[in-house]
Amino acid sequence: MNFFSFYPLLWIDLVGSLSMVVLSMLCMRQALVLYRLDQENPLNTYLLWLVSALFIFCLFRSVGHLVKHVLLCSNQYEVWAGIAPLSGGLNTAAFIIIFAITLFFRDVLIFMNRMTRDRSKIETTSRQLLSLNREIEEVASDRTKAEMALNLAHEIRNPVMIISGLLKRLRKTAVEGAMPDEQYHREIKQQITQLEALVARFEGMQEATREHFQEIRLNGLLNEAVAKVHAEAEKKDIELEFVPSRTSQSCHGDRQYLTAAFLHLFRNGIEACKSGDRIEVSTEAADIGTRIVIEDDGPGIPQHVLEHIFEPFYSTRDGATGMGLSYVQQIINEHRGEIHIDSTRGKGTRVEVFIPGFLNELE
Repeated sequence: MNFFSFYPLLWIDLVGSLSMVVLSMLCMRQALVLYRLDQENPLNTYLLWLVSALFIFCLFRSVGHLVKHVLLCSNQYEVWAGIAPLSGGLNTAAFIIIFAITLFFRDVLIFMNRMTRDRSKIETTSRQLLSLNREIEEVASDRTKAEMALNLAHEIRNPVMIISGLLKRLRKTAVEGAMPDEQYHREIKQQITQLEALVARFEGMQEATREHFQEIRLNGLLNEAVAKVHAEAEKKDIELEFVPSRTSQSCHGDRQYLTAAFLHLFRNGIEACKSGDRIEVSTEAADIGTRIVIEDDGPGIPQHVLEHIFEPFYSTRDGATGMGLSYVQQIINEHRGEIHIDSTRGKGTRVEVFIPGFLNELE
């Protein structure tokens, strides 16, 4: 006589088998959604493969149990005895696949961690090279300016010394009451002519620079400049966005100089901002030109620094030449433009640059 019924256990097994299939399908669906959101993430790939293997195992096990109960209830013991090893083998194969996936992705994870460390080293080296390149550019710029100043001083010194000597002789002659030698006047005039030629040569260099001016699409120039420093902003987790005007904005100028000026302004903002801050670059049409606005929500500039910000050789950074914003202002002025900087400590900085449409209209 049987005092215990196995029917409740049978129903639990049947319902549990079906539930395993349904739940594993839902898990596989969720893993597939995560994989599609970020296919380059190796953890999402591992999760998809692992859940797929578990789904196969649940399917084999549930089908095996259901078939087992159907065959046993219909007294087909021999049939079940024949396919039972197959069901067990499929379950074992599913477990082997799960273990293999886990071991494989363990090695993949080690490899990915190594790649992450190497990438971090490369980024560090890249930042060091960028800093070194800027220092080299500053040194080269300082050396070029020093050489130009020495050459200019040398070319001016000789005429000035000659004129000074001749004037002393003329004074001595005047004191003695004698008539001044006409030769002195001719030599003084000759040296003055040399000085005028020197001034004209520097003016000619300025005019030669002006000949490189061409029509520039400012939206395109600014878009390229923002793209050049976008990686630098990402490294500091700073949001850098360019919002161009709907209408095309053009000016007449030197593309290389304007690009250098805006790159310096962008990098100043990136250096001043911290992680999570935002920098927005926008353009808008003005009366006879274009207004470029660079606005950030960084720490701002102290008032005592803001008062001297365009002065040459004024810098708050150790080792810096302090010529950056002075050169930016000079470039903007050469394009008959204007630059204004407003800043509030703790709220951010706003830089407004105005570039006229065509220089020849203003000359």
